[in-house]
Amino acid sequence: MEHAILSAQGLGKAFGAQVVLSGVDLALAAREVVCVIGPSGSGKTTLLRCLALLETPAAGRIRMRGTVVSEPRPARAVRSAARAVRADIGMVFQQFNLWPHMTVLENVIEAPMRARRTPRDQAVADAERLLAKVGMAEKRDA
Repeated sequence: MEHAILSAQGLGKAFGAQVVLSGVDLALAAREVVCVIGPSGSGKTTLLRCLALLETPAAGRIRMRGTVVSEPRPARAVRSAARAVRADIGMVFQQFNLWPHMTVLENVIEAPMRARRTPRDQAVADAERLLAKVGMAEKRDA
């Protein structure tokens, strides 16, 4: 896909002798919705973790908006691009856990304040807008 916002070529990943991904190619356009379906243990989560730059593939290359952000033995420029992309990517897993000692609002503002150094007042305003957008504004202090 010529104008892919996210693409992967030849992704491979193994955990010990267990090959989880082998030669995975994909290209996603902006606003495209894709479902990753397969049985337990087929590599769905590993693929998503690789695409979100939470795992490093053993083979292949990942591009975001045309910029290489992951490849085996990445050069300094690739590592720098990956750091910039990670600041804009979030992932929620099936067994997600919020910090139980924090409110919903505090959980939502934690990442922007740490990863992007967003000032607290801006992070709170953004979080309140996002909570309202998903119908959870009333859970702010829960």
